[in-house]
This record gives sequence, C-alpha cells and structure tokens, in this order.
Amino acid sequence: MIDNTFTRSILWVAHPKLLWQRIGGMLVIERQLFTLARAGLKSVLIAAPEPEADWRKVLRLPPGLDVRWVTKGEAALSECEPPYLGVSGDHLIRVESLRFIAQQSFPASVSYDDASALSVVQVVLAREDSFARVKQPLPDGSYVRLEAPLSQAPIVDWLMTVGPKPQDGFMARHFDRHLSLAASRALLETTVTPNQMTVFSTTLGLIGACFFLGDTRLYYVIGALLIWLHSVLDGCDGELARVRFQESPLGSDLDFWGDNLVHLALFTCLGVGFWLDGHPRTLLLAGVADAGVLASAWTAWGHRRAHRAVRSPEAGVVDVVSGDGFESKLSRLENALAQRDFIYLLVVLAFVDMVYEFLWAAAIGGCLYFLIMMYLRRVNNEHARQPYPAA
Repeated sequence: MIDNTFTRSILWVAHPKLLWQRIGGMLVIERQLFTLARAGLKSVLIAAPEPEADWRKVLRLPPGLDVRWVTKGEAALSECEPPYLGVSGDHLIRVESLRFIAQQSFPASVSYDDASALSVVQVVLAREDSFARVKQPLPDGSYVRLEAPLSQAPIVDWLMTVGPKPQDGFMARHFDRHLSLAASRALLETTVTPNQMTVFSTTLGLIGACFFLGDTRLYYVIGALLIWLHSVLDGCDGELARVRFQESPLGSDLDFWGDNLVHLALFTCLGVGFWLDGHPRTLLLAGVADAGVLASAWTAWGHRRAHRAVRSPEAGVVDVVSGDGFESKLSRLENALAQRDFIYLLVVLAFVDMVYEFLWAAAIGGCLYFLIMMYLRRVNNEHARQPYPAA
C-alpha cells in the first residue's frame, strides 16, 4: 500500500451557495468532502463561512476527515502548511483521479486544469509556489464543472458512470445495468437506502422462488421473471451506495448473503415442487445444488473477510490468476460462472417448460464451480508462499 504524499487540502469556494445545493442525493459540500476523504486526504480547510447550526445538524461528514472553515481565502493560505492540495469547489472530480494525484511525488508545484484552463486541483509544495505552478490538463471525464443554476441531468449522468462494476457479466453490462441505473437514478433524491433496496430485491427473489413450488408453465414464468427482476434491482443497492458514498461492509455482506439466500430458495423450491409432482430424485438434485451454493458461499465469505482489511468490501471470491496459462483461463471461467447471467437461462427454460433441466444444470454447475474455486484457492496460496525472485 502506497502512503499518500498529501494529506492536507484546501477547498477553494468561489460560489458558496453552490455548496448547499443537492445533486445526486447529496449536498455538493458533502460530495466534495467525501471525495477528499476517499482520496486519502486527512484534513481540509474550507474557504467559506461556517454554516449555521441548522445546516451543521444535517451535514453528513466523512469519518476521519478533519474539517475546518475559514472565512477568507488568505486565512486558508496562512493556516494550511504546505505541501497540500488545493481543490476547486466549483468542480467535482473522480475519487480515483484525486487519489492518483495525492499519491504522487512532484518535483514542482502543479495545477491540473479543466478544458477551459480553470484550475481543478493545485499541488502546492511551498508557500511561495501557491500562485506559480506548472499547468497540466485533466483527462476528459475525470471532472465536471459546477455552474449556477446546477444542470442536474449532465452532472447526474457523470455521477452515474460509477454505478457499474468491472466484474459485471455480459448481460449485466449490456442490459441489466441500463435498467438498474434508470431505477437508481429515480431513487437518488429519495430516502430509500442501499440496504433497503437489498432487502426489497431479496424479497422479490424469494417470492419468485416460491412460484417454483407450482406445477405449471405459468407459475414457472412468473417465478423466473420475479427472480430476473430481483437480479436487475439487486444492482441498485451498489449503484446508490457508490454514487451517494454510502458503501459499508454491512451493506456488502447483506447483498452477498441475500443473493445466496435467493439461490438456495430457488433450488430448494424447484426440488420440492418436482418432488410433489412425482419426481423423487429432485430432492437429491436440490440438495446437491444447495450444497454447492453453501460451500461456495462459505468459501467466498472467508476470502472476503481475509481481504477486507486491505481491499474493498466487494473483494472477489478468489484472486484472479495472472498470465495466459491453464490457471488463468480457469480463473476467468470461475469469474464468468460467478455472474448472474444464468438467470436468463432460467427465464428461457421457464417459457419452454424445461425448468427440470435447469435443476440438473444447477446441481452440476454448483459442484463444478465449487471445485474450480477450491483449486484456484490452492494455486493462489501456493503462489503466495513462493519467495520473491532475487533482484
């Protein structure tokens, strides 16, 4: 882990009224402060008057960030000891971009500017360098400018691009995310929390699973569509959390176990439903499928807990093996199997009245997935124990 070169910052505020407008479910000032904290900054001087007590009561502050208000910019310059980062209050910047800047070593002070040559981030190494800096352009998409009145649609579009995750499956990237992002966008300014969305989508999935206790195509189709809707809306919790800076280990765990609970309910209800319809072997198939879900979930849970101290709460089920060898291809297969694209197979088979075959596929696929996971864990553990090559 690279230690941040910069931990102090000044938030320059040219238009104080902008700070108290809402965008994407948060006040602008809250979004600025959470961006600074997530980028690794530890303290910030805000070059604006301190808000009144009513505002201070509702202001959500990131934990661990020392926040102070100074009335005049000159006071901020005198109170903030270089090196520090000056950040424009008239722009929003990606956390990743600000973190990258904060972790660099600079031979001279730098100003990172937008397309109009307005400064977005200033790297100040010495007090006398505060107005003499090398100019560098920021990449397109790494920032957005705030102008009164706030243009909600373009800024929210920019914010929502953090919704998708790199590990999304094919159908999630090209179809599900379009639907979940539209739903999340509609929910941004509501009081609905990410955890509430997790509970809601999990409940939909459990209701859908119960329809597979029936014995007609209509029941299967309704159940499959409800589980598909659960899969789509299940993306909203993470999207809301990332856009509003509401991620938490609890939310990640709730989402993880909610998904696995829906899978267990689906396979169990399939097995019981066919058993009631006179297929005795389906209880065994459901038991095998459920065992695969539980074994894989418990293994993935252990991996997540082991890595949580140094990684995101959304750590994968196993580390991806680098290279182009057999283990690397198997690793990519494992991550592909972990996606929820199999829901579309369930929907198709429900329409053609072949969900019995889906239960067979679930039993075989669940065991295969667990075996691949265990093999890759052994490979990763062996690589971790190998000594580093000589320099």
